[in-house]
Amino acid sequence: MIFLRSLEIPPSSPPQERVFPSTLAGAFTGAAGGAVLRGRSNIIPGIIMFSLFGFTGQRVYNALDASPSSSSSNPTLPIPTTTTTTTTTTPSSTASQPSTNDAANQPLWKRILNSKYSPMKVLSDEQYGHLLREKLVRVDAEIAIVDEEIGKVKAMGDEKDVDRGDQVKA
Repeated sequence: MIFLRSLEIPPSSPPQERVFPSTLAGAFTGAAGGAVLRGRSNIIPGIIMFSLFGFTGQRVYNALDASPSSSSSNPTLPIPTTTTTTTTTTPSSTASQPSTNDAANQPLWKRILNSKYSPMKVLSDEQYGHLLREKLVRVDAEIAIVDEEIGKVKAMGDEKDVDRGDQVKA
């Protein structure tokens, strides 16, 4: 029990100190899982693999945790810069791709989502509202087309009823 207490890491500790306990926890998990699920011969491979998983997972977590994040306690304001050259861009190209200065200050998950290879994209409230308005216009157009088709079918049905009425009277 004293050994386990010595492994307890306070939350204020640096991230490098959390790697060893995660690796050790992975080793114990691999040993237990290998022994219970796969037999005695799989204890050593379980220790090796799960300690690598613990080590790698903690290192990746530390790297992602250290990346810049957009927290409300530390807002970053854009610094206006003046340039002598002028460039023209279309509004659609500037809305879909963040500038290089903004990309460096964004957290990793936003940079991944905003990359051109990602099937998803982070949208602002204005972009989302515009997207919803476009979809609403498309749905309204489809409803209008369906209403026209219904009117045509009713008109054809009325013509058939008139023809049937003439046949019955004759």
